[in-house]
Amino acid sequence: MGAWELLLVGVVLLLGLAGVLVPGAPGSWLVWAAVLWWAFEEPRALSWGVLGAATATLLVAQAVRWRLRLGGHREAAVPVCPVPRLGGPGVLVELIACLLVAGAWLGAVIWG
Repeated sequence: MGAWELLLVGVVLLLGLAGVLVPGAPGSWLVWAAVLWWAFEEPRALSWGVLGAATATLLVAQAVRWRLRLGGHREAAVPVCPVPRLGGPGVLVELIACLLVAGAWLGAVIWG
């Protein structure tokens, strides 16, 4: 994989990281798609391992985010504004997961 393709994969990763912070944008999907693109272009054991770990990490993050969303509404006895409850911890969990995936990709590119 050439330097320009790696740069494009990195740009897609950065767009995904920014997309996590924008409501309605598919941030984690873009991060995963960038790693998938890299794994198909660099078919090695390391790249497939990073893709598998990225898939597992993002799935766990989605499950935790879903659990936070359900738990927040179930415990509320008085109606509250749903925006802080849906945004804060769930977005933070997804952002941390995407940062872990981006870091794993960057480490595999540099040291792999």
